[in-house]
Amino acid sequence: MPFASARGIFSCVLPPPVGQRHNPGMVHPNGLRGRVHVGDLRPGDHACLLFESDEERASILRDFVLGGLEAEDKILYLSGAEDPPGPGALLDECRLPEPPGGLADRVEVVRLAEFLSGRGQFEPAALLRRLRSAAERSRQQGYRTLRVAGDLCAALHDGGGAFSALDVARLLRYEALLAEEFSSGGALAVCQYDIRRCGPAALDAFASAHVSSVEADPLVRTAELVVVRTYRPQGLRVEGVVDAEAHPCLRDALRSVAGVRGDVRLEMSRVEFLDLAGLRLLMTFARARAARHCTVELAGLPPHLLQVITVVGWDRTPGLRLGAAHACR
Repeated sequence: MPFASARGIFSCVLPPPVGQRHNPGMVHPNGLRGRVHVGDLRPGDHACLLFESDEERASILRDFVLGGLEAEDKILYLSGAEDPPGPGALLDECRLPEPPGGLADRVEVVRLAEFLSGRGQFEPAALLRRLRSAAERSRQQGYRTLRVAGDLCAALHDGGGAFSALDVARLLRYEALLAEEFSSGGALAVCQYDIRRCGPAALDAFASAHVSSVEADPLVRTAELVVVRTYRPQGLRVEGVVDAEAHPCLRDALRSVAGVRGDVRLEMSRVEFLDLAGLRLLMTFARARAARHCTVELAGLPPHLLQVITVVGWDRTPGLRLGAAHACR
């Protein structure tokens, strides 16, 4: 790959294209084949959220509920709480105002405990019947579709910190039934699983039951630049072109993670172009994090960008850590 190009000396084209909704060739560590932003969900989608912080879950849930209200969808939230919040309290949790005209039947909160047998075992068929009737009712009421979300770990019997094989099998049965039931577009679902409560085998099984994983809507989405908040690890994923027009967007995105406790990782493997001023923004951000005794890792940079950083001497910037390079092709 030449060091110089028509766009400048910091050019590197990396597939896949920015804005691609699904990437079947990309394999998630837990078996998922691709990612989809919450705002890109469509009727018939059956996605999975593997989360390990309340912040991540709340961020996805907020985007999910907001998208449903804007798209005129019926929202059904499966709550694991003994005394679940009402629809208004759910909006408060998501920091969302009540929609014009009130909630009416727009949001419904259902206790997962309703679908446990007398022995505390999850009954997938009972929950599916409830969702089927809710989807039919939403169509009769004129909604575009029913969108369903909830932390399904709450449906599992927790026996001393480990889920039984029977519990996992029952939940996988539910996932299979749900995928079959709503593949025609009668609903869309985001099945949430708390990584902190799932063992590796169960987590892999739950992940493999879904075609894609869901993530928060981008902080920045323009024709040439996408920046997404990440939580595992904490940081940002930057995709596309960072030129003079993109500097304000990148600066705002960096500010959004300025308050993160601990180290921050910036995933750069899908950066197609990064100019010198953009690099300076990253160095300034690293110095600010160093003042808080934290680091910024630049992960997946193309080799020529690593070379530029080293030649200029920015590799010695306080707070900066350079991760593995991403080979250009």
